[in-house]
Amino acid sequence: MNRLWEHLPVIIGAAYITLVGIRHFQIQTVRFWSLVGLILTSAAMYRLKKHGGVSAIATGFLVYMIINVVAFWSGPASLAAALAAYPTTFLYASFLVVTAGPALLSKRYFTEYFARKTTPKAVWETGIFKIINRNMTWAWAGLFAVCLMVSFIPTLLKLPEGGLTGVLFGLVFPSAILLGIGAPFNKRYPGYYQRKLGLSPVTAPDSRAMDSPPTFDQPQLPKTEENSMADKLRVVALNGSPHAGIGNTSLMIQMIKTGLPRQDVDVEEIFLSEKRIEYCVGCALCLEKGKCWRLDDHAEIMDKLLIADGIILGSPVYFGHVTAQMKTFLDRSVAFAHKLRTTWKPGLAICVSAGLGETDTAHYLASLLNVYGASSVGEFTAIAINPGAFLGKESVEARADDLVGTLIRAMREKRRYPVTSHNYLLYLFMRDLIQREKDFMKDDYEYWQKEGLFEGIEKYVKQEFARPVADPEMRKAWLSDMILKEKAKFKNEKKPDKPSSTPTGPQAATTCLDMLKIMPLGFKSDRAGDLAAIYQFEISGSEDFISHLKIADGQCVYHDGPAPAPDVIIKSPADVWLAISRGELDGQAAFMSGKYKVEGNIGLLLKLKSMFGS
Repeated sequence: MNRLWEHLPVIIGAAYITLVGIRHFQIQTVRFWSLVGLILTSAAMYRLKKHGGVSAIATGFLVYMIINVVAFWSGPASLAAALAAYPTTFLYASFLVVTAGPALLSKRYFTEYFARKTTPKAVWETGIFKIINRNMTWAWAGLFAVCLMVSFIPTLLKLPEGGLTGVLFGLVFPSAILLGIGAPFNKRYPGYYQRKLGLSPVTAPDSRAMDSPPTFDQPQLPKTEENSMADKLRVVALNGSPHAGIGNTSLMIQMIKTGLPRQDVDVEEIFLSEKRIEYCVGCALCLEKGKCWRLDDHAEIMDKLLIADGIILGSPVYFGHVTAQMKTFLDRSVAFAHKLRTTWKPGLAICVSAGLGETDTAHYLASLLNVYGASSVGEFTAIAINPGAFLGKESVEARADDLVGTLIRAMREKRRYPVTSHNYLLYLFMRDLIQREKDFMKDDYEYWQKEGLFEGIEKYVKQEFARPVADPEMRKAWLSDMILKEKAKFKNEKKPDKPSSTPTGPQAATTCLDMLKIMPLGFKSDRAGDLAAIYQFEISGSEDFISHLKIADGQCVYHDGPAPAPDVIIKSPADVWLAISRGELDGQAAFMSGKYKVEGNIGLLLKLKSMFGS
């Protein structure tokens, strides 16, 4: 049924064009059917919008029906005559409008509807997905323009109109163009573009599974922004050394690369010294438009970094910092720096020096991994002057093995690390900057709005604050008790007598049961005030019994067995509660660490010490 609704605008449009092509139809008849066609097409579009979205093809037919209704009901007679004479020409013009218009005005592409049906939502904002659909959309705009001109050929050549000529130039030849050129282009172009980036193309799914017309088959694009275009996990290593593959930076990257293929992970090492990366000139056009205008290799490398499952940034130390090649590439990434990405793929920072600055430089590289949607899972540093002459080579290789395992686990398990102050401060800084400069940083502001990043840090880090484990009432009672104790120190209370050699009070009890029985003897009614409460004790462990203390009218009475309606229930091992009563164990600390449990009014628990303590 869903497939029928998706094809209904096409069926309605085809039926209407057939009716219009019958010359003996009166204008009143055409008016009636144009209105019926518009109503039916609008109803189909409404249902499609509520159940999965509307394709650009259906939109094209809706535009076509609107043009017909306007022309035949209120437009000039010349427009109505043109529509009746060239129905397919106006149809291809409608398709050209819905293809080129959104692409020019809002960067919404004709082919995206079908591509999104075969790719997860996370990939829809990646650069490679947008570029492929942009290029394919303009190709289809060109095809529709060609079909429009072909349908108009009989008029230009003054050929007999209608009949076989109308069918050939209005339907047969344009269909041959769309099927013969458009369909093969759809199947081959995505793979070509992926191979151009050095990626392994995926096989497009069966076109029947795409819920779209046969001539608009779309490729299966990247699975997510974290995942590569291939089925295997993919790591992209950016090498900023001018020595390319013969320097110590490359040797350290090779230590990581050696372990990854054994784990079924592909690694691509990109040598910046072999790429053309122009300087950032600080024009800030990228903050407004979302991309840099300079024509070099930076955009292609960015596409690879954004779709990788893991990222490695590596550079030797040159005069206390990264190399010029790496710094130039990082500077050109400013268009992505303000768009805090929520992919949180794992990343490594690699740095080698002659003995000074490698840790600081590695930390700098690690702090910039977030620009490419990654977070650091480790920093790999070493000291060496000549190629391969590492100080402590065995320990460097062992560190590489450890980081390989960490990187693999983080990619496969999509492991997240705790949020750091760097993440938090970066978020606060960027949020303030973009909100304050939203008129200038238009593209960044739109990105933050679309991703919901203004809603709070949790949206960015994809982690939420956990609920507190302690009862808020427990904190209030603890704070109140502490304040009372502090005040008591300044009231010159009589110091307790020095204990005699013979134990008295709670110290004299040898069992928990005996201790509870003698508790009424140490009850201080003046501290209880008008309190009326029942404390029930459920003791386990070396002793197993239930008893309760009833406090009311300034008196405390011990009872065996459970109470009908206790205000607070204390469940504790015998040795724990006996130690608390003797002062050998802090009651609050024992409760917070789970050595005993309390049910009911927790605030009453803290009053025990003041009513029975010294």
